[in-house]
Amino acid sequence: MNTASRPGSPAGLRDANRRRVLDAVRAGGAPTQAEIAAVTGLAPATVSNIVRDLGAAGVLAAGDEVRGGRRVRAVRLVRGAGVVAGIDVGHRHVRVALADVAAPAVAAAPERTEVRADLPDGHGVADGLATAADLLERALDEAGARRAALRGAVLGLPAPLDLATGAVGASGVLPGWVGVPVAGRVAEHLGVPSWVDNDATLGTLAEQRWGALRGVDDGIFLKLSDGVGAGLVLDGRLYRGPDGTAGEIGHVAVDPGDRFAAVCRCGHRGCLETLVSTRTVTAMLEPLLGAPLTVADVVARARDGDAPSARVLADTGHHVGVALAGLCTVLTPRRIVVGGELAQAGDLLLGPLHAALGAAALPGTTRTADVVVAELAEHAPVLGALALALDRCAV
Repeated sequence: MNTASRPGSPAGLRDANRRRVLDAVRAGGAPTQAEIAAVTGLAPATVSNIVRDLGAAGVLAAGDEVRGGRRVRAVRLVRGAGVVAGIDVGHRHVRVALADVAAPAVAAAPERTEVRADLPDGHGVADGLATAADLLERALDEAGARRAALRGAVLGLPAPLDLATGAVGASGVLPGWVGVPVAGRVAEHLGVPSWVDNDATLGTLAEQRWGALRGVDDGIFLKLSDGVGAGLVLDGRLYRGPDGTAGEIGHVAVDPGDRFAAVCRCGHRGCLETLVSTRTVTAMLEPLLGAPLTVADVVARARDGDAPSARVLADTGHHVGVALAGLCTVLTPRRIVVGGELAQAGDLLLGPLHAALGAAALPGTTRTADVVVAELAEHAPVLGALALALDRCAV
């Protein structure tokens, strides 16, 4: 299946209206159709048609109630309407989480069902999807949900994706997945409607719905891991760009004129990702410290006073701040949320990032921009996959 209905198309408008109605029902608990129309700005007839269609799909139910001495027709989500799955496939891991279609808030709760497994470096589509399918069965078992209750799944990948075909672009960190129309492969493995999206975009969606971007009309989510990506919220809406590849900040050239700069996997020199990925951070220190390192090791050493570790993290924050400066000058975001594996460095990274951002951006464009760590930590991409699955499977 396609990753999304194209914005502006009749199908895209229909899906957007249905999501607005669902959001109103989720927020209101059991609103009337008139209340839904007031909240969404949709015509009463449009609301009535959507409620009828989603009722036929088993997602909503409308029934008479007495409130304040008068009879009203309330609209509720149907309990037991099914579950959806979010799948986050990274360079070295796969994570699967479940959410009830009628209880979306549980998706972000600590007691949600979520399972994880490691993947080998350089894994391909077959291994990744097989592991994801095994984890899904385990998650369903732990949640006490029947396999038949699964209504759909969304899979996130650290790579640019063609929204029309779901094919993985060549500049991602998963070479074994390049060119594969993953959405169709996921649907074949799981036997349910499936969609695929970029992991940074999904992390942005999760932080917008349940985390540090709640209520923020203009913001940036930055994922710093093996790959580097960003998601944009503009005027309260997630911005994907015309082909779905907006936010590939990892391939912004920080110093393209340096002929000694590292060559990026995209083919250019001096890309941000060559300076700040987790592999770059650990590779800088391993020869000096004489042992294989993780980002957690580097952060712990820096907090214990190890000068080289602190310097590498500070330089990383500086490079990110310089790369963000142009984006902030153009977009003037109100909040920048830093997620991914490197976010655990906290102030060791964010302090230099904020200083470089203030120095390199147009004066005044970052004055009101908060720079904060993601609230949902490493769970943001899988929670974003759940958020998108909840939307898609109800429309």
